[in-house]
Amino acid sequence: MKENIFKPSKSEKRGLKHLSPAMTNILSIGISTGGSAEINMAKICPNAKIVATTIDQKGLNFSIDKMSKFEEFARIEAKIEDVSKPMPYADNTFDYVYARLVLHYLNKQQLDSTLNEIYRVLKPGGVFFIVARNNKEWEIRKPEFVISYDEETNITTYYSQWRKKNIDKRQFLSEEQLKDVLTNHNFVIKSVKSYRERLYTDYERTREHRSKKPNYLTEVVAVK
Repeated sequence: MKENIFKPSKSEKRGLKHLSPAMTNILSIGISTGGSAEINMAKICPNAKIVATTIDQKGLNFSIDKMSKFEEFARIEAKIEDVSKPMPYADNTFDYVYARLVLHYLNKQQLDSTLNEIYRVLKPGGVFFIVARNNKEWEIRKPEFVISYDEETNITTYYSQWRKKNIDKRQFLSEEQLKDVLTNHNFVIKSVKSYRERLYTDYERTREHRSKKPNYLTEVVAVK
């Protein structure tokens, strides 16, 4: 029996709105939980090939298992790939690049090289959809959760759980920082929006974040 795909989150839904049925090549950086976004991409774009990448083997296996229940999986290539490394794709390959909750894992230097590659593989007029953690996160969290901040890499090391058991590292980015770095890499900004969305602490979306207030995200839509 075919399984249901995960219910799209607010930011996933917003990303799917920028798809066109005429698109033929889509790159999803950081495969979504259970491949839910990628299956929906394949449904919206019936002639498209979707490449979905991640550096998490466990997450990849989980998503492939879920996606394999759907006929659209035949048009999805899911694989391990480090976005901070040169991409194995020709120039001007993709109509749409989707990067939800992935670029904030990169430090400042890695983000620069990644954006160079994304610009290279995106077709002229292609759409780049980004959702990243906003630095206003610390306006809704206790300051003592921050362990350190590295100005050179723009990486914040912090306790991700209210009991201070888990430690994470992110490059939290403001609207202005995202606009500036994308403009510096020749992208044209179409829209910028910040909003709150409750995230999960596990890949399978079984445990919501314990914070009393949702996480703070920034979304940018850019074109080449």
